Amino acid sequence: MKISIIGGGIAGCSTAYYLTQEGHDVTLFERDSLASHASGFALGGIVPVIRGSRQAEYEVLSNYSISLHRDLATELANGVGVGSMNFERKASVKLVKDEAEAAAMLRVYDSYAGDFSFDVRWLGLGELSHIDARISGDVLGALYFGEAYQVDPYKLTLSLWQAAEQRGAQMVNREITEIAVSGGRVTGVVAGEQTFEADVVVAAAGPWSSQLLAGVGVDVPVSPLKGQILRLDAPGPPVKVSLWWDTDYATTKEDGLLWVGTTEEEVGFDDHTTEAARDRIVGSAVGMLPYLEDAELVQQTACLRPMTPDKMPVIDGEAGPEGLVITTGGGRQGIALGPVMGIATAALAVGAESPVDISGFSLARFS
Repeated sequence: MKISIIGGGIAGCSTAYYLTQEGHDVTLFERDSLASHASGFALGGIVPVIRGSRQAEYEVLSNYSISLHRDLATELANGVGVGSMNFERKASVKLVKDEAEAAAMLRVYDSYAGDFSFDVRWLGLGELSHIDARISGDVLGALYFGEAYQVDPYKLTLSLWQAAEQRGAQMVNREITEIAVSGGRVTGVVAGEQTFEADVVVAAAGPWSSQLLAGVGVDVPVSPLKGQILRLDAPGPPVKVSLWWDTDYATTKEDGLLWVGTTEEEVGFDDHTTEAARDRIVGSAVGMLPYLEDAELVQQTACLRPMTPDKMPVIDGEAGPEGLVITTGGGRQGIALGPVMGIATAALAVGAESPVDISGFSLARFS
């Protein structure tokens, strides 16, 4: 089967990876370069959904994707891809600052009682100080997840594509201006004046998917959500876990820098960094880790995440003309959900059953 994929982020490259495993003819179209947007600039934290914090179907999808990440860490290290994605197990610690939040997190902790498939613990301030004594004394406690991971998103996306390429996939570095349709089904994609024929077209264009799909009469409520991240040269030893609070985080990455973030900005397709975001992120980080007052800013980045109104992805093979498959909307969890979005999208593209239930992620939920 001849399949065209539009978009060289993690959703598109993951889809290509799983399709070429089954021997399909895959061409990926990317106007810029692979992982040049959100997939290349995200944090890369892979953390289980806190029980009860999201829809049940989302929690199942996320857990399945984490298992795929573990599989990929082995598969991509054994002869395909770039070999090293800096995939590592790294505990995630959710910090709480007030009594109401602490009580809520303790109820979450109690819900895991007797479930040994998750390494979840409640840490009081004394126990927390053993993890990192530099955490602010204003913190009341934390929920600890031992089964959490960290990956280099750019290397992961590139490795998925290189593996697909080794199995015959091709990339065309051009912008797709139109999805070709005839007689109610897709026939290919159009780049400028050239048409590339295909049996199936996968739209994996992140926040640009809505513009692309409007041309074939499909309304996808996905929009860009800008996120900015700072990379700091921080004094002292690295932070050995991933620290999270509110919408923010801090963790030492493989480059030796402390990454802190992030913002959630609805500013259209403006992906420029701003001083206002820098100051907000620094203020939040210093509030949790006072020693960061002496840190030096090395780099500030910004990217546009594809976000839907309910913050869940769209994985759909029945909206629009026959042969069109849509995969977008990973939002802030785009890297964590990338593998499951890819394997489910690949199944839809060839008419197979998805290995995980994706019925809750169709476009129909918005209509």
